Amino acid sequence: MKKYYSLATAGREADLYIFGDIVDAFETGLNQAWGLDGLGEVSSLSIANEIKSLDVDTINVRINSCGGYTSEGLAICNTLKSHPAKIVTYCDGFACSAASIVFMAGEERIMGAASALMIHNAWNQAVGNAAQLRQHAERLEKISQAAGNAYAEKVKISREELDAMLDGENHEGTWILPDEAVKMGFATSVLSEQTSDIANQSAMSMILEKVTARSAQTAATIHIEAEKVADIVMQKITAAAKQEPAISTENNTMKFLNALLGGKD
Repeated sequence: MKKYYSLATAGREADLYIFGDIVDAFETGLNQAWGLDGLGEVSSLSIANEIKSLDVDTINVRINSCGGYTSEGLAICNTLKSHPAKIVTYCDGFACSAASIVFMAGEERIMGAASALMIHNAWNQAVGNAAQLRQHAERLEKISQAAGNAYAEKVKISREELDAMLDGENHEGTWILPDEAVKMGFATSVLSEQTSDIANQSAMSMILEKVTARSAQTAATIHIEAEKVADIVMQKITAAAKQEPAISTENNTMKFLNALLGGKD
C-alpha cells in the first residue's frame, strides 16, 4: 500500500505532506496478504519514527485529507506537538475528521482561501448484544472527548459550543470555512493571493516579468543597431555613387549590392 504522506527536508525546515486517508497500521499489515511485512509503513508509527530524528527548526505540515482513524490522527497530532521544532500546519484542500485533528497540532494553523475543515464525533460500526453495544457507545464517547480536547486547546469558543459543532446537525458534524475557522480559533490565518508571498509565487508571472524586461532591452538594442545599419547603408550608397557614373539600371544595381557587401566592381 502506498504511503499517504511524504517527508522532505531542506536546510533547517522539513515538509510533511499528508495527502490521503489516514490509515491504521495493523489493518494495513493484514491487508497485505495477511502478512505483517507492511506493518507500520503507512501509519502514525512510521511518521513518528521519521519525525523524531529530524533536527530542524520548523516542520511544515501540508494537509489534504478526508480523514481516517481517530487514534492515528491523535497520535500524529501529539507526535508533532512533542517535537522541539515549530509546527506550522496548512490546510491545502480538506482537513476533515482525523485530518482536522492533525491540523490542530500547529502553532500556526493556516488555511487556503479555498479550503475547509470538517469536525465530527467519532463513529464506528458494531455488532453484539445490548450490553456490548452500550460498552461500544461508551468507548466512542471517550474517543470523541479525547478528539475534542485537541480542538479545545486552541479554539476561542466554549466547550459546549465545540461539542455542539462536533455533534452537528443530524449528528453529521460541522463544516468550517476559513474565515469562520479564524474567528473561532481553529485556524490562525487565511492564506490569500493578496497577502501571501507563497501564493504569489507564480512561475508564469516570473517568466513574463523577465520576458518583458528582456523585450524592452532587446527593442532598445535593435533600435540602436538599426540606426548603425542605416548609417552604413548610406555610406556605401554614397561611396558607390562617387566611384563611377551609372551606365545602366542593371549595372547600377549590381554595383550597389557589391558595395553593400564590401566587394569591388
